[in-house]
Amino acid sequence: MALLPKGRLVVVFLSILWSIVTVWEEYLQFASDGSQCQWPDHKFKSRPEDRELRAQHVLVVADPQILDHRSYPGRGRFLTYLSRIIVDLNLRKNWWVATSKKPDAVVFLGDMMDGGRFDMSEEEYEEYYSRFRSIFKIDPSIPQYFVPGNHDTGLGFSQSFSPYTHLRYAQHFGEKNYVVQLANHTLAFIDAPGYVDEESKRLGKSQTFESWKPLAGGTLEFMKKFKQEHPTPVVLFTHIPLYRPDGRGCGPLRERGTIRPGVGIGYQNTLGKQSSQKLLELLGPSLVFSGDDHDYCEHVHELPVSRFQRGPHQVREVTVKSLSMAMGIKRPGFQLLSLAPPELRIPLEDSDSFSPSYDDAPCLLPDQLGTYLHVYIPLLIISLIIIGISQFVSYRPRSSLKYRNDDNESRGDGSRSRPTFRLTPANLRPRRDPSTESSYSSSAGERESLPRPVSGPSEKSNGFSRSSTPFLGFLARVFLFSRRAAPGRGLRRPRSRLKNFLYDVRDVAIYPIGIFVFITWWFS
Repeated sequence: MALLPKGRLVVVFLSILWSIVTVWEEYLQFASDGSQCQWPDHKFKSRPEDRELRAQHVLVVADPQILDHRSYPGRGRFLTYLSRIIVDLNLRKNWWVATSKKPDAVVFLGDMMDGGRFDMSEEEYEEYYSRFRSIFKIDPSIPQYFVPGNHDTGLGFSQSFSPYTHLRYAQHFGEKNYVVQLANHTLAFIDAPGYVDEESKRLGKSQTFESWKPLAGGTLEFMKKFKQEHPTPVVLFTHIPLYRPDGRGCGPLRERGTIRPGVGIGYQNTLGKQSSQKLLELLGPSLVFSGDDHDYCEHVHELPVSRFQRGPHQVREVTVKSLSMAMGIKRPGFQLLSLAPPELRIPLEDSDSFSPSYDDAPCLLPDQLGTYLHVYIPLLIISLIIIGISQFVSYRPRSSLKYRNDDNESRGDGSRSRPTFRLTPANLRPRRDPSTESSYSSSAGERESLPRPVSGPSEKSNGFSRSSTPFLGFLARVFLFSRRAAPGRGLRRPRSRLKNFLYDVRDVAIYPIGIFVFITWWFS
């Protein structure tokens, strides 16, 4: 008996293992990481008797940057398409985790589409935008707010940028500079790339902020019109981070490096120093959220109190992680922001002041690329090795004695030869048809003149007579050969080890692939 007959035990084990791993990595891991993220409401009072009086929850998402055929110019068409499919699926799963927190509002910090700034036809842009909407589906009753990023409207000048980027953005995503009131807080949204372009023009003409006339509809004009005497705290949302001295740390959640000032074609890492100070002075935010960098970063801006008519002299800025796995980080993420009305603020001990009316918390998502590189590929290699070994490692089948009487062979002196015994493996022993036994025992003379075949047709069962024509005998042999070769009947020619190996790989893969396809369809 074989130790692993035809690799079935190995196939069953590996199929179950792969199915469990697929369900965990493609679904349960996301649900598990999402369950660990909670809205930061612990700093506020709880009033279960008044359900309407509660903190408002804002989901902050940065840099989804859905890909298109321009995203990886160095890759071939097939690899670019495959990358787009994988990243889109990951975005759907990440978005499912984010929306499972049931936010009251959603904020996108720019760079919604990786190639939104490039010159393309209206049909192509509409198809691109429809892909964005198909990925980020949400209840229409939940408001969504957007700020432009450098991949949406461009930054600086390039011949590849469309001259209609700002018009297209306004038609599909709305205003670029605006204010929203939510839960007794003022949410300010600004066009950071436009602010950088205006600063470049101002510096090109060597003018100060005081002498410079703001561009009509620009970010600087919006900030100057913004009233500082807001009785509610201001939360600022910008795509480009504010200036900070080179080399400042970003906290323990940062995966690599830090945010450093820098500029290039179509991008700028941070706002300028003077521009950042002017922004903080005019808007007076208590909290700032930015994107663009793709990695997490926390920084506290220190400013003299004299620059403010009100508010803190320290402003905390949070650079939110990208939601996409394609942005050079291991674990994508998003930010949870809770805004509490004044009734839920907790008074501080030994002080007349209250605790902040806002709080935020990061939420990290699974390392999808690490799953492919460190889970699927090693498990695939190990599985192929195990299946290959299972084709060779087995006990040798027992040999059995098989009697063979060569009655038709006679010696030269006319006497019959002695019967011989041969060792034949049991699995190679030909089958006997019980119905043929009678046909060869009709007469002793016939038994002596004809050799006894291993297996033969019955005259009654198969309808062929030995006295029939040679043509019918030929048909009988063809018919018996087809019966013998049919699966599950008589002798079957053994498959090669290579075929068995490929069949086992197919049987192992069919269930996890089916699970993966089902999960993909469910998230779609």
